[in-house]
Amino acid sequence: MSNAPIKLQRNDDILCSAGRGRRSKMACLACALSHNNECGYDYALLNALFSDKERTGVHVTDLTGCLRRAYYEKMDGALEHPHEMLARFVGTAVHGFIEQFPSEHLDSELPLSLDGLEGTADVVYKNGTIVDFKTTRWMKINNLPYGSHAKQVNVYAAMLRAQGREVNRAYIQYVDLSGPSKCTTCKGPLAPGSDGVMVCQRCTKINPNAHTGAHLVEIELEPEGMIAEWIETRKRILDLALEAEQTPEAEASFLCDYCAFREQCYAEDAG
Repeated sequence: MSNAPIKLQRNDDILCSAGRGRRSKMACLACALSHNNECGYDYALLNALFSDKERTGVHVTDLTGCLRRAYYEKMDGALEHPHEMLARFVGTAVHGFIEQFPSEHLDSELPLSLDGLEGTADVVYKNGTIVDFKTTRWMKINNLPYGSHAKQVNVYAAMLRAQGREVNRAYIQYVDLSGPSKCTTCKGPLAPGSDGVMVCQRCTKINPNAHTGAHLVEIELEPEGMIAEWIETRKRILDLALEAEQTPEAEASFLCDYCAFREQCYAEDAG
């Protein structure tokens, strides 16, 4: 695998969330500072959104997501609306809160590196348990884990083992930003009964699939050799694509609807 540094091309333009098309971030901030906030975003919020740290190298999420998206990001940078940045920003804030409260039992926001692959383990307990935090909305616990989340935590496990750390269990902690479930019949508040099942405090309906706003899912750890081979293969495909400046194959999924490069991707396949 190539260890050559890859720098994310930082795009200084955004798409206006008030429908004014492409604008520079400076122009967007100046507009907000004049309190002409047709987009609904205050200057302070926009300034925070635009102040994310520049990312370098190939990251775990590049490999676990669509490789074509990762290629576009590194070659061109993402052109997004502020409202498309918001979910990522809120997720970053949740991770930041965890780091603010250290404990002797764990390491948090632990930087990882393996043969040019970069990542950050959210929580690593001293007993060899790792926990990755994910924010979501309108969580359905029967559908967890979502998407590539299980693969992502397995990659972190492989990177930790490469550092000589024991990994024997892995979890994903989902946090629902829309809060605990409400009763599907009367929208009343829920509370656990004596058997742990959620019950509506207004109409007494039992809601077995409801949640308390967070849910911890244990992830099966893949064999070490299997995940190491997967990492090497995915990284080689992306490295070769970047070196040759040739777009890799698209990996279509429901996430295409939320991708900042969807129009560019569709146009390339159509051409």
